[in-house]
Amino acid sequence: MSRANHVYECVEGFMCSAFSTYGRFVARHPWKVLVLSVVVNGLLGLGMIRLNINIDAEHVYLPQGSQAKMDQDLIKNTFPDLSGRNYQSLHDIYFDSFWARVIVRSKSGNLLSRTELEALRQLNSLIHSINITSENGSTVEYSDLCARAYGSCAVDGALFWSPEFLTAVDAGIVTYPAFVSQVFGPIYYALQVGGSLEYDASGFLTEVEYIHLSYRLRSDTNQKDLIAKWTDTFKNRLSSYSSDVLDIAFGHFTSMDEELHRNVLGDIFWFAVTIFLMVTYACIATLSFRDAVSQRCMLGIAGILAASLAIVSGFGFCSAIGVDFVSIVGAVPFLVVGIGIDDMFILLSGLSGAQGIDSIEDKMAETLRASGVSITITTLTDFIAFMAGLGSSFIAVRNFCLYTGVSVVFCYINNVTFFAACLTLNERRLKQNRHFLTCRRIATGAETLDSKDKSKCFAVCCVGSPPKNRAEAESLLDKFPRWLFPKIVLKLPFKILIVILFLGYLAVGIYGCINLKQGLVFTQLVPTDGYFYKYTNWLEIHFSRQTPVSFVANKAYNYSDSSTKTLIDHLINSTTSHDYFDERFELNWLNMYLSSSYHDVSNETNFISGLRTFFNDIRYARFENDVVIDSSGTQIVASRFYVLSRPLKDSQEEGKMMLKAREIAEDAELSCFAFSPYFDVFEQYVSVLKQTMQSVGIALAAVFVVTCILMPQPLLIIFVTVAVAMIMSGVFGYMLYIDVSLSAITMVQLIMCIGFSVDFTAHICHGYITSKSENRDERVRLAIDKTGAPIFHGAVSSLVGVVVLFGANSYIFRTFAAVMSFVLLFGIAHALLLLLVVLSWIGPKQVVEEHPLSNPNSVNHEVYELVSQI
Repeated sequence: MSRANHVYECVEGFMCSAFSTYGRFVARHPWKVLVLSVVVNGLLGLGMIRLNINIDAEHVYLPQGSQAKMDQDLIKNTFPDLSGRNYQSLHDIYFDSFWARVIVRSKSGNLLSRTELEALRQLNSLIHSINITSENGSTVEYSDLCARAYGSCAVDGALFWSPEFLTAVDAGIVTYPAFVSQVFGPIYYALQVGGSLEYDASGFLTEVEYIHLSYRLRSDTNQKDLIAKWTDTFKNRLSSYSSDVLDIAFGHFTSMDEELHRNVLGDIFWFAVTIFLMVTYACIATLSFRDAVSQRCMLGIAGILAASLAIVSGFGFCSAIGVDFVSIVGAVPFLVVGIGIDDMFILLSGLSGAQGIDSIEDKMAETLRASGVSITITTLTDFIAFMAGLGSSFIAVRNFCLYTGVSVVFCYINNVTFFAACLTLNERRLKQNRHFLTCRRIATGAETLDSKDKSKCFAVCCVGSPPKNRAEAESLLDKFPRWLFPKIVLKLPFKILIVILFLGYLAVGIYGCINLKQGLVFTQLVPTDGYFYKYTNWLEIHFSRQTPVSFVANKAYNYSDSSTKTLIDHLINSTTSHDYFDERFELNWLNMYLSSSYHDVSNETNFISGLRTFFNDIRYARFENDVVIDSSGTQIVASRFYVLSRPLKDSQEEGKMMLKAREIAEDAELSCFAFSPYFDVFEQYVSVLKQTMQSVGIALAAVFVVTCILMPQPLLIIFVTVAVAMIMSGVFGYMLYIDVSLSAITMVQLIMCIGFSVDFTAHICHGYITSKSENRDERVRLAIDKTGAPIFHGAVSSLVGVVVLFGANSYIFRTFAAVMSFVLLFGIAHALLLLLVVLSWIGPKQVVEEHPLSNPNSVNHEVYELVSQI
């Protein structure tokens, strides 16, 4: 242990010597450092000219490079796009293809009556009448843009106003799903009705609560601009729709992106309020009531300005290299300001401890010597933790981590340049006894009060003198942690109580970790006051979570051979027999063909010839795009068959269903793969936990490595690493109790939490190991004296700001507020309660000798020699 302590002295001595030398440089050239810092930040900020906002939710919040993405590309390159003449919803490749949808509810509670269904038909006619004007002035009708089937625009739900269905409703003989299955097949309408279904004693359907209509727009032409214009008109027209009979909810394929963008822009106000409150707290925390000379509130503003310049630089740099701004990046300014405030208070604490030194050069050297190592440790661990997120397949995670990591580095640079220069200028003002606001020379308080009959208020506001020690330099709030926490952590009953409470905290957190939910429901991304929230909410609550799944045979087979049918039947049977799939539903072109009069299995050529005739029959035309025939017309090179999942209760089951479908396909004798456009969404449910654990694990490893290098004291390394792991366990676990799931959004917040966790724990351990005393309790007291106030201010300032975000409309910012509150509360509790108790019991006893400033290079030879030996 003594050798480990000696190693730490060497590393600490080397870094302290470097910071001392740099502190002297800043003290000699404050204006040059200040101006250079502002100019560099300004030049980097010019990169924001290239800032590009990415609001594509599917691209940003779903994993890229996944199996679903690769399967989508394979499907796209295998099966032709027939949306211009023979569209079927089962043929969709992307879950966010061109669509506009309406959910209809009867105000009477039952849509299954002639009045409601006629109103539904009129609503359909209204949608069909929506026209737009192209750039050349011509009128573009819905029929010019719609996907087509059976010679007209394809509308999922058109059955409900067909003459046959209306007649059946009038007669009261509607059977479900048998009636609709006779017309369009079993799967087609299984997802078109929602809510409660009521039947009479004879088994006929008497009540339908919700009907889902889907208007698909063709994707086989390059008309995206016209389609986007039409969906905008669709939104505007239905926003003003009113009916005495029907209530509707609607959305289209870009609604998510639009609402997400509106949501984020709307919540910028809340972040502005947040940062304003943090600035206000920083000023109050540095406010002194001693006199007008020692007042330091302007330094609080300077610290916030340093962090703000870092945000400008970080955003400019990332924008310049082409990193898109995504909605979650809106939380970066809060995070950077929080880290900046934390480092600012550490530097101010170092300056307070240097007040007994007369020379400004020596004072700045001591300030950076005492504080530089601490903020370097936290910045390095923060940066590496965020860089760990760059390996994620979620673009939101990668971009957030890059923006934050870069901004944190610039925040550190600004603190040791811009803010250090401000500290020097402030010390020059103090030495000349100038007023903190006007910078005019003023008399000392003693001179004024002795010679004139002036009040104490006058002395505080108009006279003063430089502080001579830490007590005089610190603000009133700086003294609070020193007064409170030793009374708690140094008394045995409180120590025992703290340990018991933390064991309970850990047990509750571990339970939450085991049962944590996974996956992001897109409903959560949109504001509750928007039109699209109503649609997604109705869809989520009132419609079953059933997903059509296709099995794609991507190898040439002889389909006229009965053995091929046997392979297909075995695949379908093994799928529908599983609990995740509905045994009643199957859509199989081969069975339909073989049961028709067109089939000919004498040989493959005749089989394909009969199949072409089969597709020309309007009753079976929907199967045309389920079969791919080679260019010679003699062989089927690909085909697909459909099953339907049973109603699944949550996102976890959807992810497991996807994995099971892939497992069945992999184990089948038929060469095939399982596919659904919704697998793109389900991928996050099975990948987010693995990627989160990987990123958090790398970040924790970074904490361990950096602590080993910069604070190589075995016990402290263990304390910091275990404390960070405990904080993260609490944040992970307690998410369960506030109904927040693990997703791409919470992943970035959890990575971010490591930075704050390290800041709290590393500061207190560094304060302990550099305290001069052989008594553990006294060293704890000295550690609180050095770092208690910065830790307390850093946590409280962030909490003051983050509480405001609970009022935001955005799910992103509300969860950010919840997770941040957890990490701040848990972090300060671990640092200023649990860690101090542990250090008072089993903290290292060795004292790190601090090297004198009179000859800062006196230890260099020994340091270099020992480090080289190690």
